[in-house]
Amino acid sequence: MEKNKKGYGKGWLLIIYGFLAYFTATAVGSAMNAASGTLAELHGWNAAVLTSLISAGSLANIVAAFVLGKLSVKYSAKKLSLICFAIYAIVMIGLGVTGNFLIFAVCLILANGISSGIGYQLSPVLISRWFPRRKGVVMGIATMGIPLCSGVATMIYQAGYSSMGSLGGFLPFIGIAALAAVMMIVFLSDNPADKGYVPDNGAVIEGAEEEKGINKDSIWTTKKLLTTPQVWIHGITLGIQLLFASGLMVQLFPRLLEIGIDPAQAGMMMLASGLLALPGSYICGLIDAKVGARKAACTTYVFGVLAMVLNLTGTMAGVWASLVMIGMVVGGAANWPASLCIEEFGDSFANGYGVIQPIIQIVGAVGPAFFAAFYGITGSYRIPYICGAVLMAVGFVAFVGLAKAGFVKEEEARQ
Repeated sequence: MEKNKKGYGKGWLLIIYGFLAYFTATAVGSAMNAASGTLAELHGWNAAVLTSLISAGSLANIVAAFVLGKLSVKYSAKKLSLICFAIYAIVMIGLGVTGNFLIFAVCLILANGISSGIGYQLSPVLISRWFPRRKGVVMGIATMGIPLCSGVATMIYQAGYSSMGSLGGFLPFIGIAALAAVMMIVFLSDNPADKGYVPDNGAVIEGAEEEKGINKDSIWTTKKLLTTPQVWIHGITLGIQLLFASGLMVQLFPRLLEIGIDPAQAGMMMLASGLLALPGSYICGLIDAKVGARKAACTTYVFGVLAMVLNLTGTMAGVWASLVMIGMVVGGAANWPASLCIEEFGDSFANGYGVIQPIIQIVGAVGPAFFAAFYGITGSYRIPYICGAVLMAVGFVAFVGLAKAGFVKEEEARQ
C-alpha cells in the first residue's frame, strides 16, 4: 500500500516512453494485417506467405528476448535500446522500398524481433529502476500501447500507403519509434538519479524493502536460472496466458463470422476488442498495485475462462461481454511477467526477466497453432474455444499450485 503519494513527476516521461515502446513492439505484426494483401498485389507475392512470415518473426522475438535480456545485465539498457531503434528504422524502410521477396522477409523478421526487444525486454528493465515499487500501475499504463496499436495500426498503414505509397505505409511507425528514441536520448537514463529523479518519485510503499538498482554480481546466472525449476514453472504458467491471448486474437475474426456476424460488424468488434484492452491494461495495473502481481496474475486465468464461456453462448450480449474479458486477458498477459519478476528478483530483475521472458515467448508462440489445430480437426471454432477455456483453467491450477512465492529470496539465503 502506498503512503504519501506524490504522483510520478519526471517519471511520466518514462511512462510515455514505455507506452511508445510497447506500441512499436506491436506495430510490425499489426500493420502486416493490412500490408500483406497490399504488398502481395503490388509485387506479385503470395499474401498468405507474407502473413506466415509473422510466425517466423515470433522466433526472432524469442532470440531477441534472450540476447537483449543477457546484454541488459552487463550493458546500458538505454544504449541497447537506441541501437535497436536504429536497426528498426533501417529494416522498416527496407520493408517499404524493396521489391525483392528475400530481402523483405529478412527485414520483416528483424523488425519483428528488434521491436519486440525494445518493448517487451528493454523497457521493463528501465521501469524496474525508475519504479521498483510502483511498477503495477506504471506497467498498466505503458502496456496500453499494445492494444492501441492493435486497434489502429491497420488504419495508420492504409492512410500512409494511400498518401505516400509503399514506403509511406511504414513511415508513421518509424516516426513513432523516432519520437521514443528522442525521448530516450534527451530525458531518460539507466540511472534515474542522472536525470534528477528519485525512484518512485519518493513515494513510500508500506512493507516494501529498499531497492538497490541493478546487481551485476547476482547469483542468478543464466545456468542457475535454467536449472531452477521455479523459473520454468513461472515461465510456462505465465506463458499460457500469452499463448491464449495471441492465439485467440488471430482466430477472433473468423469466430465472429462463424456465429453469423457480418464482416463489417465483425471488423468493428475487432477494433472494439483492441480498444477495450486499453482500460483492461490499466485496470490490471490497479489490481497489481492493490494486491501484488502474483495474486493479480490469477485474475487473468479467470477472465480467460469467462471470455470463452460468454463467447460460446453465441448471443450478442455474451459476445460483447467476452470482448471485455479478452481485453483484460490481453492487458494482463503483458503486465504480469515484468511486474512479477520485479517483485521476485528485485535488483536481479534483468537477470531473471532475461530468461523467464524468453520462456514465456516460446510458450506464447504456440498460440495461433493451438487454436488452428483444433479448428482443423473439427471445422468449427466452438471446440477450440472450449479447449481455450480448459487451458486457462489448467494454467490457473498450475500457477496457484506450483509457482512458489519468494523462491528467489529462499535460494539467495542458501548461498
